[in-house]
Amino acid sequence: MIELFHRQSRRVRRLLRFSAVVLRERARLRRLQRSEPDSLEGRLRLLQHWGRDSLAALDVQVTVEGSPPTHGLLASNHLSYLDILVYCSVLPCAFVSKAEVRRWPYFGDFAAYSGTIFVPREDRVALREANQRVADYLKADIAVVLFPEGTTTDGSHVLRFHSSMLQPAIDAGIPVTPCAISYEVADGTESEVAWWGDMKLAPQFLNLTAKKEIRAKVAFGESLAACGDRKALGDTAREQVVALRSATSRRSSS
Repeated sequence: MIELFHRQSRRVRRLLRFSAVVLRERARLRRLQRSEPDSLEGRLRLLQHWGRDSLAALDVQVTVEGSPPTHGLLASNHLSYLDILVYCSVLPCAFVSKAEVRRWPYFGDFAAYSGTIFVPREDRVALREANQRVADYLKADIAVVLFPEGTTTDGSHVLRFHSSMLQPAIDAGIPVTPCAISYEVADGTESEVAWWGDMKLAPQFLNLTAKKEIRAKVAFGESLAACGDRKALGDTAREQVVALRSATSRRSSS
């Protein structure tokens, strides 16, 4: 009974704080949309501020291993909607996302304003246009986070990397940095943070807000030269991400 009370108390407290962040940032976004457009760098700093405030409201702690790059393409595994908040809290960065995110209430508008590159599935013309935007960002020394698995997983494995979005880095000769994200839950497992498959968002999020402690860890690897065959580059990047997750897991358990 006492534990149930603590769980409910944590959930209510975090939901109230997160709701306050959403309301405040939604009002700010509307003001910005009516004013002169800010530079992309300014919008990415706004996204970073939003990510940090959202994680603080949810009591998610973030630790970093390795050196976050200031530019280039970052290739990461993908577990949850929290991944976006974690990465943008660590460094100013733009994201490549599936087109469906653009239609999400509030989040879609915020993602669009902050320069997210949306990629419709099965649309080669749109993919070429998205690749061109990625190339433009990279040439402007903007860090771009890519989730080459193309979807989220439960964390038990890293899926094959789709290499098509690595081509802009190869064309521009901009390095690709493998990075791995993982989560530790004091009274649960990483799979409870993951949002994947046909999982309903509301029950998953409510369960998450009741956890005692959630720690997100981001490990940055050594940058890879972007050259040669993109499929080979994708395979190498995936191997590095798997190795980073394994190393992080070993350090956590020791």
